[in-house]
Amino acid sequence: MAPKIVAAGVDTLIVSASAEGLPEELVASLDACKHLAQEADEDVATEYTFAGQVFYCKPHGSQRHWRYILHCPSLHLELGLGKKNHLVARARFSAVYLWEGGADGAISALYALLVDLLGGEHFTLLVSELHLCARVAGWEPSLEDANAFITRGHNKTQRLDYDGPGEGDGETDSSDSQESQETETGFGLPPLSIHHNGRRCAGFDFSRGAAHACCIYDKTKEISKSGKQWMQEVWLRNGWDGASRVIRVEFRYKREALHELDVEEPYAMLCQLAGLWAYSTAKWLRHTIPTDDANRGRWPLSPFWEAVQSASCDGDPTPAVRERKRQDDLEHICQMVSGCSSTARAYLAGVLPPTDGGSVFLGWFYQWMQDDLWQRHRCTFTDIWQAKVKRLGIVATMPTTSQEGEHHA
Repeated sequence: MAPKIVAAGVDTLIVSASAEGLPEELVASLDACKHLAQEADEDVATEYTFAGQVFYCKPHGSQRHWRYILHCPSLHLELGLGKKNHLVARARFSAVYLWEGGADGAISALYALLVDLLGGEHFTLLVSELHLCARVAGWEPSLEDANAFITRGHNKTQRLDYDGPGEGDGETDSSDSQESQETETGFGLPPLSIHHNGRRCAGFDFSRGAAHACCIYDKTKEISKSGKQWMQEVWLRNGWDGASRVIRVEFRYKREALHELDVEEPYAMLCQLAGLWAYSTAKWLRHTIPTDDANRGRWPLSPFWEAVQSASCDGDPTPAVRERKRQDDLEHICQMVSGCSSTARAYLAGVLPPTDGGSVFLGWFYQWMQDDLWQRHRCTFTDIWQAKVKRLGIVATMPTTSQEGEHHA
């Protein structure tokens, strides 16, 4: 199978907001929520929502700057008074939300939320961190690939005036001496870290922890451990055969790199994604087919990297992602309940009838659960699950009559 892109887009997006401060009414409301959370020693529901999901307030802040932390399944939002640097909010979207609705929809929803919270449009948004990724089927990393990657020495202050591969293209630097220095640097083998899975190469890290970094690894292997099968819904929509290994190529841009690349405002960023991807995959890093040519810049691109360069990071929203994630989560939870139930039933071997097929145990467990919840929390199972419906952002829908009939048939 020739290398094929089965997903590409924004996978991580952190956006900050600066303003003169938070409205007094909002501060009073958040202080009250935080106080309730501290008294209860757990997160408490607020009156605020995002994407139809209720925000919960944590009983503590984050670092010294962020006084309040609100969260829901789709968004993690930190709020501060902005006394020193005028930063009043930092928002991190969940990967599920980004893949389901796209980065443009996420930014618009955040803007509307901040208008509501801050009482108007008197704020400025800034991209704090961005991860762009492509998933490629039909290629697997090996130790030999370490010598096939090439990179080019860079000076700081790059601009996104680059829009395609080409030998000899120079970046826009702040002086002629910087430009000549980069020309002399040329292409070379990049420093990298190799991931191993036993004796097998599982991927590579380039400039890990730096402002601009790249990570390449086996996503199918990672999913088998993390249980994030919902991503496969995106792959299937883009031609994945359901069996080939999928390799993730991810470029990470922190604030310093984004500033050097002239990426500032989120809405403008949407138009710069193609330029970012082209810069990272053609200027900053390449995977090649090594030859005897001493000039590594003339080594031809591998079919794998040709596919990577062709990826469009605009993203294709996948509406079924959230429901697929819930189905996967439910399956894993039920598997855990099943395993724990059989173990508990084994401990009750001398208490319950030996012919019990499970129904007697479930009746025993139901009564035990109700008694335990009441003794420890003074609540019922119904109270617990109804609270979690709100916390998980689940829209409860009753089955239709025909569906009920099919279920009992």
